[in-house]
Amino acid sequence: MTESTSDALRAGALLAAGDLHGALLAAQSGLQAQADNAELWNLLGVCAARLEQLAMAEQCWRQALQCDPRTPDAHYNLGRCLMAQGQLAQAEAHYRAELAQRPEHAACQGNLGVLLEEAGRLDEAEAQYRLALRLRPQSAAHCFNLGRLLYRRRPEEAEDWLRRALACAPDDVDALNLLGQRLAERGERAEAETLLRRALVLEAGHAGALTNLGLLLQAQRRWAEAEACLGAAAERAPEQAQVLGNLALCLWRQGRSAEAEPLARRALALEPVGAEAHQQLALALAQQGGWEEAEATLRAGLDAQPLHAGLRRNLAYLLLTQRRWGEGWPLHEARLETAPSPALASPRWRGEELGGRRLLLWFEQGYGDALQMARYLPQLLRRGPGRVIAACRPALLPLLEAQGWPVEWLPIAGLDGPWPEHDCHVFSMSLPGLLQPEPTPEPAYLRADAAARAAWRARLPAGGRKLGLVWRGRPEHEFDHCRSLPDLEALVPLLALPGVQWLALQPDLSETERDWLRARGVPALGDELADFAASAALLAELDGVATVDTAFGHLAGALGLPCALLLSARHADWRWGLESETTPWYPGHRLFRQSEPGDWAEPLARLARALPDGLGISA
Repeated sequence: MTESTSDALRAGALLAAGDLHGALLAAQSGLQAQADNAELWNLLGVCAARLEQLAMAEQCWRQALQCDPRTPDAHYNLGRCLMAQGQLAQAEAHYRAELAQRPEHAACQGNLGVLLEEAGRLDEAEAQYRLALRLRPQSAAHCFNLGRLLYRRRPEEAEDWLRRALACAPDDVDALNLLGQRLAERGERAEAETLLRRALVLEAGHAGALTNLGLLLQAQRRWAEAEACLGAAAERAPEQAQVLGNLALCLWRQGRSAEAEPLARRALALEPVGAEAHQQLALALAQQGGWEEAEATLRAGLDAQPLHAGLRRNLAYLLLTQRRWGEGWPLHEARLETAPSPALASPRWRGEELGGRRLLLWFEQGYGDALQMARYLPQLLRRGPGRVIAACRPALLPLLEAQGWPVEWLPIAGLDGPWPEHDCHVFSMSLPGLLQPEPTPEPAYLRADAAARAAWRARLPAGGRKLGLVWRGRPEHEFDHCRSLPDLEALVPLLALPGVQWLALQPDLSETERDWLRARGVPALGDELADFAASAALLAELDGVATVDTAFGHLAGALGLPCALLLSARHADWRWGLESETTPWYPGHRLFRQSEPGDWAEPLARLARALPDGLGISA
């Protein structure tokens, strides 16, 4: 054994034992005796890199390769060093040089995959990860890397690889975080929360896990817990615009835009051309009534990214809220780029005369949106279609079919088809911009079935005013916590009015709600309303309805029924405008807005005072 070999062995042993300084001294001692020893130069480079002396490490590895281009791991180590400095092209060359000599080098195969992923060469990266896994199928790192890549491309395949990574390394925090994120996205909230909390037990300050747990809790409206997680993530990563923006949006969703605004401004300062930061600031400003600056903020974002769908969509909402219809409708088309839509091969209809062509009309979004847009069917039919096939959600079908329009109705069962033969298509929320940008009052454009009305008439109490009541919407709605009443006790002033028979139209009542209504003599009829045809028949026999912002409000308007619409100060939909008590969409509506976020007592008191006068509106 030569003296230099002995030094190399000693340096390697000290390095393996974690004695970096000892290993470094041993390597340096050996190089004094034999300056062209490639193995010692390689070991010295490893010591320097672990001591975070990257410039020295790079020099050592280059020297090792100059002494012997076949030095094991020298190309690999130099590739890692160059990659850490962002020199991807040079790093790739050294990784490939290592693999040309040692194709079984699994770690090098995996690192080359990471490099290719960072470079955006995802097909090559995926192939590289799979090659590394063939060499080391039980490698947690390789399983995680492939899972992370697939999460970007085919999320349904990613989950299996992330679970494999955790089977190999149960305490892999990054795998726990990413799998938790994936499960949260597909609604597996309990398991997602378990994984994310485990990640935080292992690494309390993991910004990704804090963020993902915060977003998961926010989706469940566990506001205090969500805010705590997102706030901790912002403290951990104060220079990450996305992390600050997440906290800003959490506060905005709670109606706390004065607190959200400075966070959004900080995020925008960090990413001056960031589309998300522009949107977050605009939302915070608009909720505080700063419409002019909100618009300027969105337009500044569009100057930097003219095609960004989110910016165009939010600017559309802002303009439509201000009843700037001509400006808003074209931008509103951006919604189709940000929401799931059917993949239709036919061209979009752009408003021209149809000349006998077959048109597929897709009623999109929620029930209320579809009921609102049904007003445009007569105008559409005057554009000369040879055939109109209208696809809508099944619960709407009986009502819309009964209107007698020359339309073939199709229930929506999913986004994949197959669809009947047609020449062009249009989405329902595009109809205003194509047919009549400025809405005009239409007293009634839907009618209820006469026989079903008569059946309800025979059941309802005779005499007195009969008013329907709806106090909450679907809990899945993003802003249901804003629009729905949190407590039935808030309705007491209405129920105390003399000469009014209230009828609860609310579906899905709890037993507590049933008992509360029964004790106050309010019949609960919501469970008998199987679809919108049944709802329409009952509403048509009432004198009016009081409701929060749900499809019942749109149905009442479409039937020409007087409606008191209760609106949140935190989030009111664009179609209800800014401050007016009326809406151009439904002449029989009167809008009762919160003066303060979360305070329903004041608008309900105003409604109680208005009811003796028939809501102050004639249908």
